[in-house]
Amino acid sequence: MNIKTKGLAHIGIPTSDLEQSIAFYKSLGFKIIVDKKEMEGNNFIFMECNDVTIGLPQSLNEDVRKSAGTKGAGNIDHFALLVDDLEDTKKELEDAGVHFAIEGISVTEAWTPKSCRCIMVYGPDHVKIEFVEMK
Repeated sequence: MNIKTKGLAHIGIPTSDLEQSIAFYKSLGFKIIVDKKEMEGNNFIFMECNDVTIGLPQSLNEDVRKSAGTKGAGNIDHFALLVDDLEDTKKELEDAGVHFAIEGISVTEAWTPKSCRCIMVYGPDHVKIEFVEMK
């Protein structure tokens, strides 16, 4: 397998308290670049600092929101890599027998007016890796 990535797209960090998380990451120099409310079951905040982007989804479901941060020593849900051609990437991952965390190609409106399509797979130790095509 030889997936050609263009770099890190984002790191997904689910949050139980969106305002507290925003304040904390702002104190580290991050700035809000995307703020989408009540979309796809979450409030979405994406923040950026020095070419590093973090996604802070806060579930609209209170039970799911309460579980944020309870996975153990940390709560990073996934990391995402940028690719030029999502179909080629998906085919190469399928041909390599990689297990998909989500079936098919997902489309999100979070980055409107940009188009954002993605797939998510499991890497070693059940780490979720998202491949993102932005146009």
